[in-house]
Amino acid sequence: MKKIVLFTLVMLVSFFGMTQKIKPTDTSELCIPYHVAQKILLDLNDYDRLKELSKLDKEEIKQLNNKIYFLDKSILVWKEKDSLSNKIVNNTEEKFKIISEQNDKLRKEVKKLKVKNTVTQILSGVLLTTLTVFSIMK
Repeated sequence: MKKIVLFTLVMLVSFFGMTQKIKPTDTSELCIPYHVAQKILLDLNDYDRLKELSKLDKEEIKQLNNKIYFLDKSILVWKEKDSLSNKIVNNTEEKFKIISEQNDKLRKEVKKLKVKNTVTQILSGVLLTTLTVFSIMK
């Protein structure tokens, strides 16, 4: 009887042993040393920091491009104003040239008139003196 009980017991244990599923081992787990994992973590943190800096750099580049665009616009406006002011200065210079030319012409005419006046005064004086001399003599 002992053999039968032992035999049934062995059979039951082997039956339950066969029905249990074998748990598969997880192959995604890695065993790495602590200092290597620490370096990997530091590298990942550096990468994240660099990604943030890259975003900031891109934003800064965008802002600088906008600033360059507006500065170019203002430079164009200043160039237009400068060209307009140059035109105004040139027009004013032309006006002064015309005025100075007219003044020179008028001065020449005034000199001619002064010469004419002195000649006529001299002639009239001579005529008056001759007439007065003739009237006195008569």
